[in-house]
Amino acid sequence: MKSIITNAAGIAVLQLKDNTYKTGGGPVSVGATAIAAGKGPVGVVTQVTANTWEEIFGKPLPKRSTNMEGLRHLAEAAEDCNYVNVVRVVHEDAKFPSLLVKLIDYKGAWVTGSTYLLGDVVDSDDIQFICTTGHTAGETGPTEEGHENWEIFTSSVEVGQTSGANGHPYGTVLTLDASHVMEVWPIDGDPSTNRSFEIANVVTDKGDWTTATDYKVNDVVSVIGGDLICINAHTASAENTPTLAVPTTNWKRYRGEYDSRFTINFYDKDESGDEYLLETYLVGIDPDDKDDLGRPAFIETVLEQNSDRFRCNMADDLTWAAILESIGTATKTTFAGGDNGTEPDAEEWIDAWDLFRNETFSCDLMFAAGNYDEEVLANCIDIAEERHCSFFFDINPNLQSDAAIDWIRGTGLENRQAAVYYCPFSANDRWYDGKTVWGASGAVAAACAKGDAIMTGAIPGIHYAPAGPNRGRMDYRTGMKPLYPNDWINRDDFYDARINPIIAGDNGGAVIDDCLSIHYKQNYSRFIWINRIANYIDHRFVEAASYMKFEPDGLTRTGLMRLTKEILDQLVVSGALVKPRDPEIDGTEPYKITVEQTEIDLWLVTWDFCPTGAARRIAGQPRLIK
Repeated sequence: MKSIITNAAGIAVLQLKDNTYKTGGGPVSVGATAIAAGKGPVGVVTQVTANTWEEIFGKPLPKRSTNMEGLRHLAEAAEDCNYVNVVRVVHEDAKFPSLLVKLIDYKGAWVTGSTYLLGDVVDSDDIQFICTTGHTAGETGPTEEGHENWEIFTSSVEVGQTSGANGHPYGTVLTLDASHVMEVWPIDGDPSTNRSFEIANVVTDKGDWTTATDYKVNDVVSVIGGDLICINAHTASAENTPTLAVPTTNWKRYRGEYDSRFTINFYDKDESGDEYLLETYLVGIDPDDKDDLGRPAFIETVLEQNSDRFRCNMADDLTWAAILESIGTATKTTFAGGDNGTEPDAEEWIDAWDLFRNETFSCDLMFAAGNYDEEVLANCIDIAEERHCSFFFDINPNLQSDAAIDWIRGTGLENRQAAVYYCPFSANDRWYDGKTVWGASGAVAAACAKGDAIMTGAIPGIHYAPAGPNRGRMDYRTGMKPLYPNDWINRDDFYDARINPIIAGDNGGAVIDDCLSIHYKQNYSRFIWINRIANYIDHRFVEAASYMKFEPDGLTRTGLMRLTKEILDQLVVSGALVKPRDPEIDGTEPYKITVEQTEIDLWLVTWDFCPTGAARRIAGQPRLIK
C-alpha cells in the first residue's frame, strides 16, 4: 500500500496526521519536604504515601527530641496528597553500619618459626586464632588468655561504621583494604540492630555422588566424566541418579569458578521480635557472571538492581579460592553501631532542600515541617519561586501572638509563593502518650490537596482556598487545646504581618482561618489561591509550549494561541477564572491572550486573566424599616 502521492496512477493512504496534542490535567497534589527521622534513605528524594511513610521512615521522633515535628507534619500531608516527596537529613557525624568479610587464609596448626600474615587462621590449644599483625612466630603460640599478634577467631564477618551526611556510601566506590574481601551495607540509613546478614549455600565439595544423601544448593559432587553442582536441595535416590549427560532437575554441570556462587540472606525482626527472612539472593563474584537465564549474577549488580535496602562492594583481583575460604567461615551477624548523629546544621538542611531544584522531582506543595531556621526558610522560598509552587512554613507554636508577629517581621521574608502559619495548640500524640505541640504546614498541604480533589473534568480545584471548615479543619488531630487560652490574637495585626492563624473549632478541633501569602502589597498576590491558579497556568503553559518548540512561524502562532486558550477555557469551566469585576475597563471576558513574535526565534505569549474570589470577609448589614 502506498503512503505517498506520486505522478503514477494508483491509490494512496496517507500517514495519519495527529493534531490532537493536548496538555495534561495539570499538577496533582504532590507534597515536598525535608525531615529528620530515625531511619530511612538519607540524602535522596523518596516518594511516600499515607500507607508507606511510617514503614520507610519509622514513627516520629519522641516529642522532646530536636526536629520532632517533621514526621508529624508528613503524616498529615500524606493523608490527602497524592504522594509526598521526602528527603531525610542527618548531620555529617551520623554513622552507618556496615559488615566486612575478612580475607582468611587457613594455615592449620600453629608452628614455631612460621611467618604469619594478616588474616592467617591457625589452630592452637583446640582454639582457632586469626592473625592481626604480620610476624614470625616465636616459641609461644597464641592462647585463650591472649597474644599481641592474634585474637580468637569466631567469624570472618566484622561490624564496621562509616560517617557521612549522604549515607554510606551512596554511589561512592570504595577500595577495600588488604584485610577484607567484601563489604555489605544498608543504603536506607536504618541504624536498627534488628537486621542481620548471612552467607549461606557456599560451594561445598561433597565427593562422589551417593544415594540416600541430603544435598544442599551449591553442593558439588563427582560423577563419571566430571562434576555436578546442586541447584535444588533434595535427598538423593537411586531412581534419580544424575549423570554428566543427564543431570536430572536437581543438578547441572559444574564449571568451576563460572558456577562459583553463594546465597546472601538478610533478616529482620517484626514487632514481636521474631526474625524473618527479609531478602535473599544467589550471587557470584565475577563481574561478568550471568545466571542460567542470562541475567547478571555478580553480587554488586544483583543488589543494585533488586534491593532498595542493601549494597555490596567486592575487592578486586581475588581468586575464588580465597573468597570461598573467607565466606565459608561467615556466620549470621547483626548490623550494629548505627547512629543518627547530632542535629543537622542549616547547610545540611539547605543541601537537602536543594534536591527539589531538580525539576524531575515534583513539588507542588512544599512544607517546612517544623523547621524554623530563617536561612533554610529563605532557601525554600527561593526554590518555590524558581519552581512556581507553594511553600508553607510555621511560626514556632510555643510563642505567644505578639512574639509571633515580631518573629515573622524580624525574618524579613516576603514572597507571594510562601505562606506562614501560627498554631499554638497541643494535641493528642497518637505515637506516644500525652500531648504534643507541632505546627500546621503539613496540614495546610493536606488542605490544598482537599481542594485539588474537587475536580472539574481533568481540572483540579486549585482555586479553592486551603482554609475554613470545609478544607481547613485539622481532621487528623484530636484533643486540641490552646497553649495560651487568655492570649487575644489581634486579627488586624496578624493580617498586616500576613500570618495565617489556626483557631479553635468544634469538639476539640481546630481550623486554618486565613489564606494569605507573605506578600505585603495590597494586590491579589497576597492570596494563596490566586498564586495557585497562576502557578497552574504557568506549568500548563510550559507543557503546551514544549509542543511548539522549533516549529515554523505559522504553526507556532496558531498552536500557542490554541493551546493557551484550551488551558484558560478549562479554568473558566472549573470556576477558577471569572468575568472581570470592572467590565468598563477590563471588558467582559475572563481572559485575553496575545501572541507576538518579537524576534525571528522569540515568541511572547501574554495572558490576562481574572481569577475567582473567595469569601474571606463576609459582612452583614442590619437595616431598619418602618
